[in-house]
Amino acid sequence: MALAFAISAVPAVAHDGNHTVPPWQEASAWPDRVIATFEADPATSLAVNWRTIASVSASRAEIALATPDARFDLTARSVSAQTEIVDLAKTMFGGADIAIPSNDKLPAVAYHSVRFDDLRPDTLYAYRVMGADGLWSEWFQTRTAPLSGPVRFIYMGDAQNGVLSLWSRTIRAAYQAAPDARFMLHAGDLVNRASRDTEWAEWFKAGGFLHAMVPAIPVTGNHEYDMAAPGETERVRLLSHLWRPQFRLPVDGTLPSAVHETAYAVRYSADLDVFVLDSNQRDMAPQAAWLDAQLKASKKRWRVVTMHHPVFSSGKDRDNKPNRDLLLPILTRHSVDLVLQGHDHTYARGLLDASAQLPRRSGFKIGDTLTTMFVNSVSGPKQYEFRKVGWDDYAPTGVKLERQGENGQFFQVIGIDGNRLTYTAYTADGVQYDAAIIEKRGNTKRLIKNDKDAPPTRRFDNTLPYQSPNF
Repeated sequence: MALAFAISAVPAVAHDGNHTVPPWQEASAWPDRVIATFEADPATSLAVNWRTIASVSASRAEIALATPDARFDLTARSVSAQTEIVDLAKTMFGGADIAIPSNDKLPAVAYHSVRFDDLRPDTLYAYRVMGADGLWSEWFQTRTAPLSGPVRFIYMGDAQNGVLSLWSRTIRAAYQAAPDARFMLHAGDLVNRASRDTEWAEWFKAGGFLHAMVPAIPVTGNHEYDMAAPGETERVRLLSHLWRPQFRLPVDGTLPSAVHETAYAVRYSADLDVFVLDSNQRDMAPQAAWLDAQLKASKKRWRVVTMHHPVFSSGKDRDNKPNRDLLLPILTRHSVDLVLQGHDHTYARGLLDASAQLPRRSGFKIGDTLTTMFVNSVSGPKQYEFRKVGWDDYAPTGVKLERQGENGQFFQVIGIDGNRLTYTAYTADGVQYDAAIIEKRGNTKRLIKNDKDAPPTRRFDNTLPYQSPNF
């Protein structure tokens, strides 16, 4: 019996003259959906993925030092691409085809990827990718990671809905605020239905050339999974068949194969490690053990952990106690500096001091010590109500909510510079909404900036009327 996705039916995209896919969604012999990621050492390598029509069975890319010379391209070297064909109309689960109704009139496509190796640290490179023979993209410039020294990056929560129409302004405003950002961290739910090609078409168009120039650290959210129905009594979460073809990410053989390229580490520089978790798994124990071991081995001054589902929820009726009970002891034991999350479609920043003898009642003051800063954020237009009790019921852990927000699209810029971590949250119009600076001396972290009072806290009752996007 044919298997079908348990997702609501949507009108099929047709090529009959009445319903056509937009020109920026259709694959062609020319390369599109170009995106840079980290698969190996960001100081000496760069991974790049792109797409073409399925008949392009072999491709390549070129890379050169980005010098001021008009014909810098004459020094480029070529790297052959790996290619895989993806049938957009169906995927495989347990050896059986699963139909994807929203894609059923779309042809197969080819995804290509390369990894440029033997690069110089902290060096500007230009690269281009090829579709059919001789059909090249433009040259994109990007800089490899430094061995040490200052680094800034962008972090965004869920894009998910209205991605092209309403999220595009957020990612573009983020780049305007931090054009020197070395990477963009997307904390899950990049799209709403991750097996629908039309939604990825919007995500890639919204970011445009930024995806190719500012490498991504993508995190899987629950909307990167679909609910497959292989039988009448069993439903299984299935990672989108587009995830791995679109992003070339690290594979850690000590992790279960189910989370290869969804749970991984990016060792960015001598000062920064980023650990990515796939919090969609029913059994998080293997990832928890992996994270514990990775943090124990890490000697970096700053350690960031990112996952989709928050340790401390800020959305109404969205608490995730099992993950908190499992992961919070690991985060505090290793004094993780920053935890970046999405999922709750609200804004929240809180601080935790694991050494505090009593729960903090009045918040953190300048000069106070802390263990970890937790952030939940949303960059797209889908918004939820904040929990009525805030984080008060989490007070026994030592965490205190410092800033919250509703009905707003946010992006965050984070800077690492020696013994200081600088955090700034902005609304999509580029206005600062929240800011903090943490200073680390030895094993002690202190709060030296905590700007949390201006502008006024965003709430549904003091902002423009809201209507949930249904596109």
